[in-house]
Amino acid sequence: MKKLKLLSLLFYVVLNSQDVQKVEVIKNDNQIEDFFNQIGDNEINIDVFDLLAMPAFDISYEKIIDPYSSYGLSLFINASDANNSSTDWTDIISVTPYYRFYFFNKRDFGGNGFFAEVFSKISHGKHDVEYYYGFSRPENPNPNEYKEEKFMDLALGAGIGQKWVNKKGWTFQIMIGIGRYLFVKDSSNSNQPGSPEIYSSRPNATGRGGITIGKRF
Repeated sequence: MKKLKLLSLLFYVVLNSQDVQKVEVIKNDNQIEDFFNQIGDNEINIDVFDLLAMPAFDISYEKIIDPYSSYGLSLFINASDANNSSTDWTDIISVTPYYRFYFFNKRDFGGNGFFAEVFSKISHGKHDVEYYYGFSRPENPNPNEYKEEKFMDLALGAGIGQKWVNKKGWTFQIMIGIGRYLFVKDSSNSNQPGSPEIYSSRPNATGRGGITIGKRF
């Protein structure tokens, strides 16, 4: 009987010790806030993909509101030679304010893991326009004329991504998003004799995304 009581007491102690150990391992909101405050709530990062591929500078500032949300601003500057560009359309410079919601990941410092964002994008860019005259101009036998034209527009969009943060505050992020321009106009063709047909390469949508490395402080 005494042995049974001792075994029961031992079993009870073991169960309690396991519960205590589990409580110590699981991080509550106060622990997350403490870790969050240690490495700071400001972040600067640069898109290494744009830097190597174009080249272009895409620099972002992000303000972490709490472990689950943030807002920020991205500045994109195209540093490539426009005369050597093989694309029909590209941004010259753009500014992108955004707001993010972080989900699922409550580990470490907050403001990391899977996220979704909404953004607006103010773009100043260039695009190619083709004017097709056919053979209505005897003085110029070339039926096509190409011009590079510039534009400014506002887009609204959304994106998703994943961010990792280490204990030193260094960050690594992958994201992708898409937005739609609000003020794209259809090419206007005149019915007047000799007027050209106009074909513009400017798209209705714009992309957002990249691979970034940053530092939180």
